[in-house]
Amino acid sequence: MKWLNKFTALNLVLLFALAFSIAGCGTSLYNLSPIQPVHNIADALTEQAAKPDEEVIVPAVPSEELAKPVLDKYGMETVGFRVGKARDANMEAITYIFAFDEYAHAVEQWDSFLNEWTETQTIIETGSGEDRKVVDVVMMSDHPELFDVNSRQPILTKTADGITVSIAYWRRADLDRKYNRGNAFSPFYETEALHQGDKTDVFYVKITNNREHNIIFNVKKCRIVDQGENIYNGMDYDDLEERFTYMARATGLYVKNGLETARRILIERRMPIVEKQVGTRRTGVPPGESAEGFVPFTQTKLNALELKVILPIEKAPPPGAAQRYQTIEFEFPFTHDRGIRNAQPSPKRY
Repeated sequence: MKWLNKFTALNLVLLFALAFSIAGCGTSLYNLSPIQPVHNIADALTEQAAKPDEEVIVPAVPSEELAKPVLDKYGMETVGFRVGKARDANMEAITYIFAFDEYAHAVEQWDSFLNEWTETQTIIETGSGEDRKVVDVVMMSDHPELFDVNSRQPILTKTADGITVSIAYWRRADLDRKYNRGNAFSPFYETEALHQGDKTDVFYVKITNNREHNIIFNVKKCRIVDQGENIYNGMDYDDLEERFTYMARATGLYVKNGLETARRILIERRMPIVEKQVGTRRTGVPPGESAEGFVPFTQTKLNALELKVILPIEKAPPPGAAQRYQTIEFEFPFTHDRGIRNAQPSPKRY
């Protein structure tokens, strides 16, 4: 009988430990973001070990002998990159994610690094054999003061042609906590009953124009592309207003106040009009200035794994010049996790 009691007690302890473990796992998934910056090195090494035949490339840095001295000089380290196949290494851009020590964001250091990195990158891209790679450089930071609205997720930053763009993902739960409260619906409010194509994935974007001329930004031209080439388009204020009509209980003052909030926080509404043309007005960022705010997209499918967030920006020519407008696409790599998505908390009012 004593032996039986000990056995029963042991089972109860193990059952309690299992329940605690499951609860802890659920809590961690509950608090994680379903969309995160591209694979870290540990994930890639795991994939390489699991699929040796795929020849997944896991370089510490691109062309280490050339790159490492520059990275060391500015106290940077490689923390992640896009996983690629060895056979495609010389045909597709390899995205490297760099970070300063402790992810402390320092714009001046980033600019100084890029000035010196440009020459190194040119040598790498014009090299031969295994050293010849198209390199795409992104900086990751978790310093929330970079934005007017502090970010809860890591920030990715890229600079090209005198334009710096930073982006961070916002979970629905965090958006609800900040905006779905009082007598207003969040502009991104949604119910569980909504179809996937009517829900949103929301990013916060900051664009800084260090060029001598205007740049033009249109959220309707922004898009997310997954590994299956599915496209999720950017949404503007009118799209968010239309979404409220799909939800029977979203009416009256709550909707009015929610749309008023949208006008204050959407990047399209925070940008000045930089060009007036016949029948249209184009928003963007004047020289030497910045603009920031939220950019919503149609929610990604549950089976999405790899995401590319693409933000096209038009570079205006000098006034009166006969040159054409040129578009540069800022591409940011993210990953999507279905398990984390399913574990996210339900919409909530505060």
